[in-house]
Amino acid sequence: MTQSTTDYTAKLAPFDAAFFNFLRTSESIQENLRIREVRPAQAHLLESTGDLFRRFDAEFASLDPPEELKEFHQRLVETAGEMQRSFNLFMTEPGPNWTVSFLYSRRSLCRALYLLYELQEHLPEVSRYFRAEDGAQPPVPASKGNVPVGFVHHERNDERSDYTLYVPEAYVPEHRWPMIICLHGGYGEGYEYIWTWLRPARARGYILLSPKSLDVTWTMTPNSVDTRSILTMLQEVGAQYSVDRSRLFLTGLSDGGIMTYLLGIEHHELFAGIAPIAGALHPMVDPLLRARIGRELPIFVVHGVHDFIFPVTFTRQTNELLKRLGYNVKYEELPDWGHALTYSINERLVMPWFESLPPRATEGP
Repeated sequence: MTQSTTDYTAKLAPFDAAFFNFLRTSESIQENLRIREVRPAQAHLLESTGDLFRRFDAEFASLDPPEELKEFHQRLVETAGEMQRSFNLFMTEPGPNWTVSFLYSRRSLCRALYLLYELQEHLPEVSRYFRAEDGAQPPVPASKGNVPVGFVHHERNDERSDYTLYVPEAYVPEHRWPMIICLHGGYGEGYEYIWTWLRPARARGYILLSPKSLDVTWTMTPNSVDTRSILTMLQEVGAQYSVDRSRLFLTGLSDGGIMTYLLGIEHHELFAGIAPIAGALHPMVDPLLRARIGRELPIFVVHGVHDFIFPVTFTRQTNELLKRLGYNVKYEELPDWGHALTYSINERLVMPWFESLPPRATEGP
């Protein structure tokens, strides 16, 4: 029997709240995950999620929605399927190949996020997930212009890799928009890592450029193919959108943090500030440091005490070296963090630091 809009909305409400809870719990687990402690993380996710997906299938998926919500209903069922796949993959028995399951779990979750972002008009609880934790509201969407806004995906071509953009829905060309280039870790994807930056960028009106490395990770040499790829992306975006070149920032996680050091110092004239997170200073940066290149560039290094990939002792030594060489470095050491994703780190630490920096002097628009 076809549901009335009122009845349908009432039956949707508890699942709206449950999906919000699943997203928040999954995010918290991903940000605090330690590979040697998978079972407690699985127990946490299981306790929080319960039989959500079974109940959704039994109580909601088979409903006959009102005509105006049929397309929404079909897409929500598809979205719930992606979240369930993410859940099932995360709950795979821990073992040598569990990290592969985690990568696929993460990708299913990100596919669900893209779907939910488009459906949030009918999901008031889920829509809270896309808003900044400090209560900052995204700017009011502008009237539609001649360029795409929201999430925009660009396929790989002969000159550069693929990349994902987020352009604030309030975008108007008369305003110059600050931009953050955010670099994924090894075996990552730009379309996934961009989600760690969505809330603060959306709330404060930043364009996000999230590239994909040309190989499974970044090429760590000066003037590398990945450097040229990212610079080509930057040219493309700047040709289509009104980017504030005096407020261009660079950040990255893990291997993306290594690339942030290399690209940021090599092309220091482009950036108002860079923030390598859970990364390391690659030996290929040494010639740049010896020449004191980019000493005026503000650098914010964030690292976890429990990092099992790049031990914190080396990062401490790196910061001491940079300071001795006269580099403009701020260091934040996180006593409870290891080597994982960076949602709240970006939101609570890196974005406020970017916002605190003065615009970089530029010679033109």
